Amino acid sequence: MKMNKGFNITMPNVAFAWGTKWHITEDEFMLYAHLQFMRQGGQWNQTLTSVDMIIHYLGLETKNKQRDKGRVIENLNSLVEKGYITIECEGDMKKVFFTVKQVQEIISTDFVVEFEEDGKKRKFMGYTKLSGEHYNLANNEGRALMTITYTNWRNNINYNVPKSEWVKVLGIAKSTLEDCFNDYKERFLNVFEGNHYQNEQGQIRQETNSHVIADKEKQPINLEEKAEKVKAESFLDSLYCKVTDIAVLGNEEIFKQIFDKKTFIEFQGYKAWKETTCKFVKEEGQKKIDKMKASKVKGGYAGKKADSLEKEYQESIEHQKRQTEIIERMEQQHLVELESWDIGRDSETLEFVTSYKMKKKSGTDITAFLDD
Repeated sequence: MKMNKGFNITMPNVAFAWGTKWHITEDEFMLYAHLQFMRQGGQWNQTLTSVDMIIHYLGLETKNKQRDKGRVIENLNSLVEKGYITIECEGDMKKVFFTVKQVQEIISTDFVVEFEEDGKKRKFMGYTKLSGEHYNLANNEGRALMTITYTNWRNNINYNVPKSEWVKVLGIAKSTLEDCFNDYKERFLNVFEGNHYQNEQGQIRQETNSHVIADKEKQPINLEEKAEKVKAESFLDSLYCKVTDIAVLGNEEIFKQIFDKKTFIEFQGYKAWKETTCKFVKEEGQKKIDKMKASKVKGGYAGKKADSLEKEYQESIEHQKRQTEIIERMEQQHLVELESWDIGRDSETLEFVTSYKMKKKSGTDITAFLDD
């Protein structure tokens, strides 16, 4: 079923978080997108549908109708269990209409799925808009729709997806990925080969490929310009293996501040560079600072920024030093007070004298208030 090209839906990015309970299969992804597109007018978060309608619209018919229905119900229940939808149904789902609602929390920027893999933090949050035009390009194929949506999300943040990540996102083997992408290249996927470079060991390596979605039946607009934009960040992938500083590897923002030419270096990145013990980080950071100081653009603004960062860093060191000295003096004073107290007390006895004086009791006997 073709969708209105101008209609957009929101697909939660946590759906791609492989290895977590939020990762959904290609069938579930296609079904979830279909349900969002089928929302009735006036019902912004409500879809009235049936199993038979889903099978018809997604082209899932086979000779075994019961198996077809079972497949759809299994995917619906899985989406419910994973927290993507809720279903209101009275009766046998195979026979009656039911209402599906999208769980709104999972597309919130406050909803974050985060995990660490190979020393690198992975974060999945928010949503990616999916247009009716891109939905139609997938032609009811869940894997194709996942490829389109994931490509669009990662391009929005200038991140090129390596093959090792594609196989995890799509849940397929590397050989299957090659076959799929060869097919997608004919239909909607433009793949731009990454540049080759030589690493420190003299080995030839290739930067990560970049991908752009475009309807091959139309003439892409400014496709080369788009390709250059998404390739500008691809070299970053080749640098990760050279960094040994966990503080830099574990923080994507700091990493980009030090290595990415288009990302301004801020205090946290500058501090990480100044204090790192990683030779590669130290050298690359120094190159960036040197270029900043040599820049004449806007009256040497970049150089002034570098000087400002150094001044702020030195001030932070002095502040930390003063704080340390204060703490040390307080600890020393506390020790002196303890020693004075030890010397002044009697080693045999320690009499406690209180200034409190007991008041004289009145003539009232408290036992008068007690039960017999």
